[in-house]
Amino acid sequence: MQNVNDLLYIQRVKAGDIRAFSAILSAYQNRIFTIVMKIVENREDAEDITQEIFIKVFKSLGQFKEEAAFSTWLYRIAYNTTLSELRKKKLYFTSENDEFFTVNEIFTDEDEESDMEIKLQFLEKAIKKLPPDEIFLVTLYYLNGQSVENISGISGLSVSNVKVKLHRIRKKLALEINRLIQNE
Repeated sequence: MQNVNDLLYIQRVKAGDIRAFSAILSAYQNRIFTIVMKIVENREDAEDITQEIFIKVFKSLGQFKEEAAFSTWLYRIAYNTTLSELRKKKLYFTSENDEFFTVNEIFTDEDEESDMEIKLQFLEKAIKKLPPDEIFLVTLYYLNGQSVENISGISGLSVSNVKVKLHRIRKKLALEINRLIQNE
């Protein structure tokens, strides 16, 4: 679904009002930065990559055909740019159904609510061990609330492939968290 405000600002930018791009930047900058930061874990790199993403968006806004939601198009550019920048900088990361999962689903025993912070720390550590493309998928789906269909459009993967990848990522996270718990 298209956001009417996005379309209005996009049309203004295409008509030559470059100041209208600041509204687009304001609407999406924090979301994109958060996703990039989750992947690269370095503030300066995340800022540089986010800036590169918005430069690309500005330069290619004339190519946006308004067939898909602007956010899908933007996230696709963010996805491709982030992975491309990681390859350029040779930043490597270690790695070994569409319902939301909760932290409790990962743990086998019934812990007290006071242990939730510990669970979240284990989850954060496990996410950091995922490869960048999987971090991107998890971040889009669970933190940004993007639908599987939108993620499919963003990543270029089929809807069923996105579902399978999210399922495998959940399993991978559960295994990693259990490993971390055993090592504690």
